[in-house]
Amino acid sequence: MNSVEIEAAVSELAEAPFDATEFSSAFQAAFGNKDTAIARLRKGDMN
Repeated sequence: MNSVEIEAAVSELAEAPFDATEFSSAFQAAFGNKDTAIARLRKGDMN
């Protein structure tokens, strides 16, 4: 992702209603992390 795409994704996240359970995943996705990495973070399987 380039900086313009990241800025657009973060702006969209900021405009959306806050959901505490999904915010960290949405924030990671805004910076271009892959879905598999985000799923592993949710489960705690990064090691």
